[in-house]
Amino acid sequence: MSSLEIPEHLLTPQEVTAEDFAPFGEVMSLDATPRLPIDFYQGKNRVHGPVKLDSDTPPEFLVFRVGLRGDTVKNLERHVEMTQTMIPLGGQPYVAVVAPPDVPLVNGFPPLETVRAFIIPGDVCINLHRGTWHEPPFPSIDGQMFLITSHERLTKGLQQRLDENGELDMYDVEKRNPVYRVGQRIRVKLP
Repeated sequence: MSSLEIPEHLLTPQEVTAEDFAPFGEVMSLDATPRLPIDFYQGKNRVHGPVKLDSDTPPEFLVFRVGLRGDTVKNLERHVEMTQTMIPLGGQPYVAVVAPPDVPLVNGFPPLETVRAFIIPGDVCINLHRGTWHEPPFPSIDGQMFLITSHERLTKGLQQRLDENGELDMYDVEKRNPVYRVGQRIRVKLP
């Protein structure tokens, strides 16, 4: 089958809310609850949290720069040994593509109807539950930077090459190619 004949599943991103994102993780925003009653400088600051970073091994932090890469989801991946936090640097919005961690898989891939896309403001972070399927962020500008949490096995896994099907399953990285697994390309209607 040529790439032109591959059926497409189109995702339309929605503005993120803590409630809508809850099956996938937590939204960290000064506008979201829970806010802490910590009074820095006579009420001129607001504090959100706490959000727990949960990891089987000591966490690491990675800074990465994401180039514009079109609107196609290459893989969905998940990590079961930790929660993963994505922190945008520079204030630019981005799109997060996710699927629930506990969804029954079809041929090793989350059912397409469970895959969602969210527009995340540039001053909002997300903390993915363990096992949440996700694609690296779709940036709104070329070279957008992020700080993400990792751990040694996850970092090592991310350095591995994909197999002949465009997939990876080693260390704490499970990457699944939707074209190989379900015969459909997933595209995101980017803002």
